[in-house]
Amino acid sequence: MKTPPLLSPASLLLGLSFLVAPSGCASEDTAVTQPEPSEQAASTASSLEPPAAASGTRSDRGVDHLHSALQARPDLLLVDVRTPGEYEAGHVPGARLLPLQELDGRLEELAELKAAGEPVYVICQSGGRSARAADRLVEEGFAEVINVEGGTGAWIAAGHAVSQGSEPPPSP
Repeated sequence: MKTPPLLSPASLLLGLSFLVAPSGCASEDTAVTQPEPSEQAASTASSLEPPAAASGTRSDRGVDHLHSALQARPDLLLVDVRTPGEYEAGHVPGARLLPLQELDGRLEELAELKAAGEPVYVICQSGGRSARAADRLVEEGFAEVINVEGGTGAWIAAGHAVSQGSEPPPSP
């Protein structure tokens, strides 16, 4: 019995590339069309234009930065985007509860700070939800949004104080 010749690594890669290479990402019932020359020219022209400036900036900072910022300015806005139950179990003192799922409907509550260009710190349990909320606030035009990396879990692990219970009602 004769064994078939082995494929070289280059031949094997070339053959596999045909199997995994995208074919225009179109399904069988979707037609793939080439852009008209005028569309192609417009696309090329727009790619030469500088991108629009972002309306704000997002930075990611650790809990020690937040601790220092709160010591320097106790009135800074810290938005906790966790659920009410998580918030009541333990939160950074002074944090304002604004659950992520309610953010879009309650942006007007932060409008005064947006207009003043005040920085907004955003925290959750570990940093994932707060990162999404921070991106959303930047999209809405907030000038400076700081996502607290590691979230409340890192705050507690660093030995910083926490408050429990619901937040006090806003002062008039």
